[in-house]
Formats: sequence, C-alpha cells, structure tokens
Amino acid sequence: MTLLSVESLTAGYGGIPVVRDVSIHVESGEIVALLGANGAGKTTLLHTIAGLIPEIGGTIAVADQKVNGWSTHQIVRQGLSLLPENRGIFFQLTVAENLRLYQRKGGSVSVADVIEYFPALAALLERKAGLLSGGEQQMLSLACRFIADPKLMLIDEMSLGLAPIIFQRMLPVLAQFAADRGVGVLLVEQHVHVALKSASRAYVLNRGELTFSGTAHDLQNQHQFLESNYMGSAKQGE
Repeated sequence: MTLLSVESLTAGYGGIPVVRDVSIHVESGEIVALLGANGAGKTTLLHTIAGLIPEIGGTIAVADQKVNGWSTHQIVRQGLSLLPENRGIFFQLTVAENLRLYQRKGGSVSVADVIEYFPALAALLERKAGLLSGGEQQMLSLACRFIADPKLMLIDEMSLGLAPIIFQRMLPVLAQFAADRGVGVLLVEQHVHVALKSASRAYVLNRGELTFSGTAHDLQNQHQFLESNYMGSAKQGE
C-alpha cells in the first residue's frame, strides 16, 4: 500500500519556491531515505507534507487520501507522525507521561509494546524527560511516535546531537517497527551511508530539485554523485 504519494510538489515560504516539482512515494513497511546537503529543501518538504507549510503546487496524499489544504492535526488523524529535529518531547513530564500524551486513543500500540522495542525505557518511566541523556531522549522521542500508532512517519535528522553508535543502534529498531506494523518511513538524515543501510530506496535533493530516485543499494556505490550533491554542484538529471 502506498502511504505517501507526493506528485509535482512545489513549496516554499512567502510564495518563493524552496522545493520544485518534487515527486516521491513511500510504501507500507519500508524506510525511504531523503538525502541532500543543508539547505537542499529536505525539512521544507517534510513540513509541507505535514501541513506546516502550504504547498504552492502539486498534490500530497497520505494513506490514499489527498491532504492538500488540510491542517496538521487533520493529517495526523489520517495517520501521519512527525519527529522533528528538536525531538518533540515534553522535558518537564516524565517518560510515562510523555508516552500517555502521545498514545492514540483506540490505537493498537501500548506502553508495553514500545518497551519491547526500547527495553531501556522500562527503568526510566518515572524520570523527567529533561533529565535523560541525549540518546535516551531520542529513544523516548521515537517511542512517542511508535505509541501514536502511525501509518506514516516523517523523521528529520534523528541522529542530531547523538554519538554515531547510538544512532546506528536505533535504526534497526525503527526498521523492525516499520516491518512489524506496516508503517512507511521517510527519513531525512545527514549520516548518508548509515541511513542507506536501513533504507530500501532513496531520494536526493539538490537545491530543491530531485537529482536521484532509486534503490538505496544503487546510491551507496555512487560516491562521486553523493559528493557532488553534498557540495551543491550537481544538476538535475546528473
């Protein structure tokens, strides 16, 4: 099942395009990496999908429902969950309180379920989120998105502020959750080669335009192409 379908999307700020004519899709149970240098338009694209920025043109569908013009809370009810760069947790609340706040009423994911994915949280349930380490906070942030029982997850720079080894341990957990629950994941990440190991497909944005669409395996070996895109010098179609 196609959980995200973006067709010919143009979006930006104040009517000025940041991403132009972008088409991507995410299927049930797969992780799709969205890569590109800083300023390429990755976060703008995620925020537009989530209804935080109005599109200028094109269409967005989440779980087979066109969501153009919808508010963020309406899109969330359709099954979308966004994990932003700032982790999106409440530091003055305990781990258990954060989980209860995010838990979808009538959803199929329980606190016990997320503890199975993140056993380390079991001993931290009564600790305030602001007192957790960076790795523990990101673990909680992911757990909060899991317990929201999403169909589609948008993840913006999950590795931000984390030691690479911690990020590498979290990606297999995310992949397992996606496979177990049929969740689609669109993952924006600067640690390119780590992200590609967990992704099935990938897109590369350069200056707001797609310059690659294909399998993660194919992209992993294109070192010169990745370098040119991260230096901002690649052209559409190269």
